[in-house]
Formats: sequence, C-alpha cells, structure tokens
Amino acid sequence: MRHLLRPLALLALLSTGCERRPEDPIFVYGRLKHLDGSPSVDTPLTLERKVHLRAGIPDPASEGPFEPYLESRSGRAGDFTLEVLYGDSIDEGFSDFVQYRFRVTAPLEDGHGVYSSFVFYDDVELPTLRPWATHLALSQGTEGPELSFDAAPPPPPLPASAKLPEIYFHDNGDPTYVEPLTPYPVVQLHGPGGRVWEAHDAASPWRPHPYLLEDFPGVEAQVRAVTLGSWNFYPLAANSSNVSYRVEWRSPRLPVPTGTLRPISRGTSCGPSPTGAPCPYTDGSLLLMRTDPDHDNTGVSGVTLEWETPIRPRRAVIRNLEVLAGYAPVMQVLVEGSLEGAAWSTLAEVAYRNFDPDDPHGPVFSTTLDSTEADSPYGDGPLDVQRKARFLDVPLSGDAPARRVRLQVKSPDGTAVFFIYALAELSIFE
Repeated sequence: MRHLLRPLALLALLSTGCERRPEDPIFVYGRLKHLDGSPSVDTPLTLERKVHLRAGIPDPASEGPFEPYLESRSGRAGDFTLEVLYGDSIDEGFSDFVQYRFRVTAPLEDGHGVYSSFVFYDDVELPTLRPWATHLALSQGTEGPELSFDAAPPPPPLPASAKLPEIYFHDNGDPTYVEPLTPYPVVQLHGPGGRVWEAHDAASPWRPHPYLLEDFPGVEAQVRAVTLGSWNFYPLAANSSNVSYRVEWRSPRLPVPTGTLRPISRGTSCGPSPTGAPCPYTDGSLLLMRTDPDHDNTGVSGVTLEWETPIRPRRAVIRNLEVLAGYAPVMQVLVEGSLEGAAWSTLAEVAYRNFDPDDPHGPVFSTTLDSTEADSPYGDGPLDVQRKARFLDVPLSGDAPARRVRLQVKSPDGTAVFFIYALAELSIFE
C-alpha cells in the first residue's frame, strides 16, 4: 500500500480565501437537461439541506432528513443559479462546527431520474444534470429472464474554471490528480421487504439465475449509476472555492417473473437470533436485521442455522451482509457444516475484496462525501459504490450430511473473526 503524504481528506476546509461573514451570499451554478439532451427550460427546482458534519465528524444517525431550503427555476438554456447564505452552508459556532449537505433533484422523466448531493465552500459550479436513457428492457432467454441496458453516462467534464484535487504519496514526488469516479451500471433487484440482489459493473445482458431470484414475489429490477467527484475553483479577484459532489442516475423499475426455488433453510431456526423465533435471516422477509440490536457498534462472531434432520447443503446465497471490519481491504467469508456442532468442515471459503487501499478516491472523499449513499430522493434505498453492499452466491463443496451450517467472516490469514453487524437473508439450497 502506498502511504499518503498529504491526504487532503478535508481539502475543502483549506480552500478559504477572504473570511466570509454568515450573512454573505454564495452561489451554486448548474444546468438541467432532458433525457434527450435538450435544455430543461423553466423547470421548478428545490434546493434541500441537511446536516453533514457536526464537530468535524459525519454522524448519519443524527443528521436528519433533507429539508427544503429554497425554490428556484431553470432559465432558457436550462441553467440555474442558487443563492445560499454562507452561514447556512457552514455554521462556525464557538462551541460547535456544523457543515451542511445540499441536494438538487431533476424531475423524473418516464421514471428516469438524476440528482446531485454536495458540500461546498463559496461560489461553485455543479455537474450538468441529465437523466440517463438506460433503455432497460426485460426479455426471456434460454436460461431465464435477461435484463438489457445501455452503458452508464461518462464522468462529468471538468469546468474551464476548475482544477482537480491533488494528493501526494511517499513513493512518488509528483501529484496524483483525483478524477471523478467513472460511473458504471449497478443492477438492483428490489423485493417487497428489501433488496433481493445487487450486482456492480454488470454487463448487459445480465441474467439473474434462479438461486438469486429464489421464490420472492413482486421482484422489480432497476439499474443505477453514481459518480463522486471534487473540484477546486481559483477565480481571479475572488475567493477560492470547492465542491464535492455525488451525482446519481436511476432507471424506472421493471417487474421480474417470480422465481420457483425455495431454499431448504426457509423457516429454519438460527442462533444467535436477535428476535428469537422465527429466525429473521431465514423468514424470506428480506429485511436487514441487526444481529445485536441492544448494543451499538457490535455484532456476533457467526450465524448458525440448524435443522432437526440432516441435509446436504449445495449452495449458500448471502444477502446484504454487514461486517464490523470496514478497515480490512480483504476478508474471508467462510461457510461451514457440522452434524452435531462439535467438528466443523469447510463448505466454502471466499475471499471478498472490501476496498482497494491504493484507491486515491478514499482519502479525498472519506469525509466530504461520507454517508451520501442514502441520498436518493426517489425512494430507491442506499447505493454505496466505494464500500459495496455484500451479496454473495456461494457454491458449496463436500457431500457429507449436516444439521448445522455456520456463516463466519475472518481476516485473510484466518486468525481474527470479524463480527457480523447485520444480515438480511442466509439461504441454503440442497
């Protein structure tokens, strides 16, 4: 791993020029386009605001929802200008420091949407907001349903007046310019109770095989894409400024035929169970459940399913696994089987890449864009493209019968057990 010499995680805090007063106006410039690329003229806009940082630390639990800040309309070329008081962007109180995050949303067009959430300092320009014409379509192939869709939009171009942030590493004296994240298609399958599946950088056509669909009713497919970026502005005879932005695109949802595979684990007991019987990880509800809801920042060392009579597990499908090991670049997902719970045999061990420690985006966006994964105004749920939601489809080896199947997450060398913080569903198939 390269070592960061000047991380600039709070680079926006360094972009101050002449000191602003709370009542000074600052401006956000942007442009709206329709799905076909034409200007979105005289379109109503709402600028919304919520707490982003308090005392310099992201606190998603206490930041609250977005609330309307001002109303505006786009001009004849689709352009818009939003006026914000400096003190409404950053509250530099004597006993507290609060930074606010803002959001601008384009109206839906045939179910296609785009929005930007951002933090900023002084006058800035936003990326152009144009919905993504996904052309999402569902067809029936020889192996089941297939989803086709177009390539994701390109990353936003750098404005003429902007510069990219720089970071430096000890092993290289030259700066690394941090480009915006390149958007890619993310396929999500939504069920009545939660996400059925999430596939990143999916290729079209994408085929949800029967184990992924299981027998969940009312499943809908959708594609989304995200870019994260940061721009610095150095205008002549004016304050320098900065914006760190999230731009997210979404498609309409399409119904997917109900699957026909019912797991052998449906309704079986598990331990430990945060709610007692029935087990919340085998009930088919898809609700994401904390494994230890009585204590914050903790979890359980493993989740074990148990049957009264032996089964022969052939496949495990793990949905929305959250682990208290965000600092570990790689983790081992371990599935084991046992007949009586004394001796355990390995059914599968999968190396899961949590994140790239050499990715330069992390140091720049870790504070400025932390917690933006749930900013969608369309009710689509969170989408994190830096620390992806963990959905795993794991073939199991071995032919021995088992009455217990255990899920654990360990360090790459197997010496440390990472606590499972939350889980939606653990499905076992024979």
